[in-house]
Amino acid sequence: MAKPKIFIADSHEVVRLGISFIIQCSHEFEVVGQTGSCHEVLRKAEELQPDVIIMEARMTDGNSIECCRKIKESVPKIKVIMLVTGNDDEAIFSCISAGVDGLLLKQFNSEELIRSIHMVLEGKALLDPSITNKVLDRVKNGQPKPQPKDVSLLNPQERRILSLIAEGKTNKEIAQILTLSNNTIKNYVSGILSKLNFSNRAEAAAYAVRNNLMAYSKAVNDRRGN
Repeated sequence: MAKPKIFIADSHEVVRLGISFIIQCSHEFEVVGQTGSCHEVLRKAEELQPDVIIMEARMTDGNSIECCRKIKESVPKIKVIMLVTGNDDEAIFSCISAGVDGLLLKQFNSEELIRSIHMVLEGKALLDPSITNKVLDRVKNGQPKPQPKDVSLLNPQERRILSLIAEGKTNKEIAQILTLSNNTIKNYVSGILSKLNFSNRAEAAAYAVRNNLMAYSKAVNDRRGN
Protein backbone atom coordinates (compact mmCIF):
# COMPACT_ATOMS: atom_id res chain seq x y z
CA MET A 1 0.00 0.00 0.00
CA ALA A 2 1.40 3.39 -1.01
CA LYS A 3 2.32 5.74 1.79
CA PRO A 4 0.64 9.18 1.93
CA LYS A 5 2.84 11.79 0.25
CA ILE A 6 4.03 14.86 2.15
CA PHE A 7 5.47 18.11 0.77
CA ILE A 8 7.24 20.62 3.03
CA ALA A 9 7.45 24.38 2.47
CA ASP A 10 9.38 26.57 4.90
CA SER A 11 11.78 29.46 4.45
CA HIS A 12 14.33 27.91 6.80
CA GLU A 13 16.29 24.89 5.64
CA VAL A 14 16.90 23.63 9.17
CA VAL A 15 13.13 23.54 9.76
CA ARG A 16 12.49 21.68 6.52
CA LEU A 17 15.18 19.13 7.33
CA GLY A 18 13.83 18.67 10.85
CA ILE A 19 10.28 18.08 9.66
CA SER A 20 11.49 15.72 6.95
CA PHE A 21 13.56 13.75 9.47
CA ILE A 22 10.59 13.34 11.84
CA ILE A 23 8.32 12.18 9.03
CA GLN A 24 10.86 9.74 7.59
CA CYS A 25 11.56 8.26 11.02
CA SER A 26 7.86 7.51 11.44
CA HIS A 27 7.97 5.18 8.40
CA GLU A 28 4.31 6.07 7.81
CA PHE A 29 4.63 8.73 5.12
CA GLU A 30 6.77 9.61 2.12
CA VAL A 31 8.36 13.05 1.79
CA VAL A 32 8.10 13.78 -1.95
CA GLY A 33 9.74 17.19 -1.89
CA GLN A 34 10.46 20.44 -0.10
CA THR A 35 11.06 24.07 -0.94
CA GLY A 36 12.07 27.31 0.70
CA SER A 37 10.22 29.39 -1.90
CA CYS A 38 6.58 30.33 -1.60
CA HIS A 39 6.47 30.85 -5.36
CA GLU A 40 7.31 27.18 -5.98
CA VAL A 41 4.66 25.68 -3.73
CA LEU A 42 1.68 25.85 -6.11
CA ARG A 43 3.72 24.50 -9.03
CA LYS A 44 5.05 21.64 -6.93
CA ALA A 45 1.58 20.92 -5.59
CA GLU A 46 0.22 20.53 -9.11
CA GLU A 47 3.25 18.55 -10.26
CA LEU A 48 3.72 16.17 -7.31
CA GLN A 49 0.09 15.91 -6.10
CA PRO A 50 1.02 15.35 -2.44
CA ASP A 51 -1.63 14.26 0.04
CA VAL A 52 -0.50 16.87 2.59
CA ILE A 53 1.45 20.12 2.37
CA ILE A 54 3.07 21.36 5.58
CA MET A 55 3.68 25.06 5.06
CA GLU A 56 5.02 28.02 6.99
CA ALA A 57 2.41 30.75 7.36
CA ARG A 58 4.98 33.53 6.93
CA MET A 59 7.34 32.50 4.14
CA THR A 60 9.82 35.27 3.43
CA ASP A 61 9.46 35.47 -0.36
CA GLY A 62 5.70 35.52 -0.80
CA ASN A 63 2.16 35.34 0.59
CA SER A 64 1.63 31.89 2.10
CA ILE A 65 -2.06 32.57 2.78
CA GLU A 66 -2.79 33.46 -0.83
CA CYS A 67 -0.77 30.45 -1.94
CA CYS A 68 -2.98 28.22 0.22
CA ARG A 69 -6.10 29.67 -1.40
CA LYS A 70 -4.71 28.92 -4.86
CA ILE A 71 -3.81 25.37 -3.86
CA LYS A 72 -7.35 24.80 -2.59
CA GLU A 73 -8.75 26.12 -5.86
CA SER A 74 -6.33 24.22 -8.10
CA VAL A 75 -5.97 20.90 -6.23
CA PRO A 76 -8.70 20.84 -3.56
CA LYS A 77 -7.96 17.27 -2.47
CA ILE A 78 -4.60 18.35 -1.01
CA LYS A 79 -4.67 18.89 2.75
CA VAL A 80 -2.76 21.93 4.02
CA ILE A 81 -1.29 22.21 7.51
CA MET A 82 -0.07 25.72 8.24
CA LEU A 83 2.69 26.34 10.78
CA VAL A 84 2.10 29.49 12.83
CA THR A 85 3.52 31.25 15.86
CA GLY A 86 1.25 31.73 18.84
CA ASN A 87 1.40 35.52 18.81
CA ASP A 88 0.66 35.95 15.09
CA ASP A 89 -3.07 36.62 15.35
CA GLU A 90 -3.35 38.03 11.84
CA ALA A 91 -1.86 34.90 10.27
CA ILE A 92 -4.01 32.59 12.40
CA PHE A 93 -7.29 34.20 11.34
CA SER A 94 -6.16 34.58 7.74
CA CYS A 95 -5.26 30.89 7.57
CA ILE A 96 -8.70 29.88 8.80
CA SER A 97 -10.29 32.15 6.23
CA ALA A 98 -8.10 30.68 3.47
CA GLY A 99 -9.43 27.18 4.10
CA VAL A 100 -6.46 25.44 5.70
CA ASP A 101 -7.14 21.96 7.03
CA GLY A 102 -5.03 22.42 10.12
CA LEU A 103 -3.14 24.97 12.20
CA LEU A 104 -0.12 23.83 14.19
CA LEU A 105 2.12 25.92 16.40
CA LYS A 106 5.76 25.84 15.33
CA GLN A 107 6.74 24.61 18.79
CA PHE A 108 5.45 21.10 18.01
CA ASN A 109 7.13 17.85 18.97
CA SER A 110 7.51 14.72 16.85
CA GLU A 111 4.38 13.05 18.20
CA GLU A 112 2.24 16.14 17.62
CA LEU A 113 3.43 16.48 14.02
CA ILE A 114 2.67 12.86 13.11
CA ARG A 115 -0.70 12.99 14.89
CA SER A 116 -1.56 16.19 13.03
CA ILE A 117 -0.85 14.60 9.65
CA HIS A 118 -3.05 11.64 10.53
CA MET A 119 -5.86 13.95 11.64
CA VAL A 120 -6.06 15.97 8.42
CA LEU A 121 -5.79 12.81 6.30
CA GLU A 122 -8.77 11.43 8.23
CA GLY A 123 -10.74 14.61 7.57
CA LYS A 124 -10.63 15.79 11.16
CA ALA A 125 -10.43 19.46 12.06
CA LEU A 126 -6.94 20.28 13.36
CA LEU A 127 -6.71 23.34 15.56
CA ASP A 128 -4.01 23.55 18.21
CA PRO A 129 -5.75 23.98 21.61
CA SER A 130 -3.96 27.25 22.33
CA ILE A 131 -5.06 28.58 18.94
CA THR A 132 -8.65 27.60 19.67
CA ASN A 133 -8.48 29.59 22.91
CA LYS A 134 -7.04 32.55 21.04
CA VAL A 135 -9.84 32.42 18.46
CA LEU A 136 -12.46 32.31 21.20
CA ASP A 137 -10.83 35.16 23.14
CA ARG A 138 -10.72 37.36 20.05
CA VAL A 139 -14.36 36.64 19.31
CA LYS A 140 -15.40 37.42 22.88
CA ASN A 141 -13.47 40.68 22.77
CA GLY A 142 -15.08 41.60 19.48
CA GLN A 143 -11.88 41.79 17.41
CA PRO A 144 -12.02 41.01 14.63
CA LYS A 145 -15.81 41.19 14.42
CA PRO A 146 -17.17 38.01 12.86
CA GLN A 147 -19.81 38.07 10.19
CA PRO A 148 -23.23 37.35 11.73
CA LYS A 149 -23.84 33.62 11.81
CA ASP A 150 -27.01 32.48 13.55
CA VAL A 151 -27.03 28.99 15.03
CA SER A 152 -30.83 29.06 14.77
CA LEU A 153 -30.33 28.49 11.03
CA LEU A 154 -29.43 24.90 11.89
CA ASN A 155 -31.95 22.20 12.66
CA PRO A 156 -31.36 19.82 15.61
CA GLN A 157 -29.67 17.18 13.46
CA GLU A 158 -27.32 19.75 11.92
CA ARG A 159 -26.43 21.07 15.37
CA ARG A 160 -25.53 17.61 16.58
CA ILE A 161 -23.42 16.94 13.49
CA LEU A 162 -21.62 20.25 13.96
CA SER A 163 -20.86 19.36 17.57
CA LEU A 164 -19.41 16.03 16.43
CA ILE A 165 -17.23 17.86 13.90
CA ALA A 166 -15.93 19.97 16.79
CA GLU A 167 -15.03 16.74 18.59
CA GLY A 168 -12.82 15.85 15.63
CA LYS A 169 -15.06 13.12 14.23
CA THR A 170 -14.74 12.19 10.55
CA ASN A 171 -17.78 11.88 8.29
CA LYS A 172 -17.52 8.10 8.56
CA GLU A 173 -17.48 8.21 12.36
CA ILE A 174 -20.43 10.62 12.44
CA ALA A 175 -22.35 8.33 10.08
CA GLN A 176 -21.76 5.40 12.44
CA ILE A 177 -22.83 7.38 15.49
CA LEU A 178 -26.05 8.62 13.86
CA THR A 179 -26.66 5.41 11.85
CA LEU A 180 -26.77 7.31 8.58
CA SER A 181 -24.92 6.84 5.29
CA ASN A 182 -21.61 8.56 4.57
CA ASN A 183 -23.20 10.44 1.66
CA THR A 184 -25.99 11.71 3.90
CA ILE A 185 -23.46 13.06 6.40
CA LYS A 186 -21.41 14.59 3.59
CA ASN A 187 -24.52 16.44 2.39
CA TYR A 188 -25.31 17.58 5.94
CA VAL A 189 -21.78 18.94 6.40
CA SER A 190 -21.89 20.80 3.09
CA GLY A 191 -25.22 22.31 4.11
CA ILE A 192 -23.89 23.40 7.49
CA LEU A 193 -20.84 25.10 5.97
CA SER A 194 -23.06 26.82 3.40
CA LYS A 195 -25.67 28.02 5.91
CA LEU A 196 -23.08 29.48 8.25
CA ASN A 197 -20.76 30.76 5.52
CA PHE A 198 -17.78 28.65 6.54
CA SER A 199 -15.03 27.51 4.19
CA ASN A 200 -13.69 24.57 6.23
CA ARG A 201 -14.27 22.22 9.14
CA ALA A 202 -11.73 23.95 11.41
CA GLU A 203 -13.70 27.19 11.27
CA ALA A 204 -16.93 25.27 11.90
CA ALA A 205 -15.38 23.50 14.89
CA ALA A 206 -14.32 26.78 16.49
CA TYR A 207 -17.84 28.13 15.94
CA ALA A 208 -19.36 25.07 17.64
CA VAL A 209 -17.22 25.61 20.74
CA ARG A 210 -17.99 29.33 20.76
CA ASN A 211 -21.75 28.70 20.65
CA ASN A 212 -21.69 25.94 23.27
CA LEU A 213 -22.93 23.28 20.85
CA MET A 214 -20.89 20.67 22.69
CA ALA A 215 -23.31 21.07 25.61
CA TYR A 216 -26.19 20.76 23.14
CA SER A 217 -24.86 17.43 21.88
CA LYS A 218 -24.40 16.16 25.44
CA ALA A 219 -27.99 17.07 26.28
CA VAL A 220 -29.24 15.17 23.23
CA ASN A 221 -27.17 12.14 24.21
CA ASP A 222 -28.51 12.28 27.77
CA ARG A 223 -32.10 12.32 26.52
CA ARG A 224 -31.37 9.33 24.32
CA GLY A 225 -29.67 7.49 27.13
CA ASN A 226 -26.28 7.37 25.33
